[in-house]
Amino acid sequence: MTVDLSLFNHSVTTFLDHLTSHYGEEAELETYVICARVKCPNIPGGSALSWIVSSGGDEHAAGLLHGVLEALDGDGGTS
Repeated sequence: MTVDLSLFNHSVTTFLDHLTSHYGEEAELETYVICARVKCPNIPGGSALSWIVSSGGDEHAAGLLHGVLEALDGDGGTS
């Protein structure tokens, strides 16, 4: 599998820019999850989810992902 790292790097840069410009110095990043859907004909069902959770963040990951899904369902994922 090849990955265009420029897309990943741009996404991370955009995310970090957003965090630093919208939250003050007292803000603390509690957890992060990087999630991707991988599509491939040899995966049962044609696709699978892969994710990475920050060290120590696994207890918060499920709630974080649930919140993301709720937000996407709420506005159609347009924001």
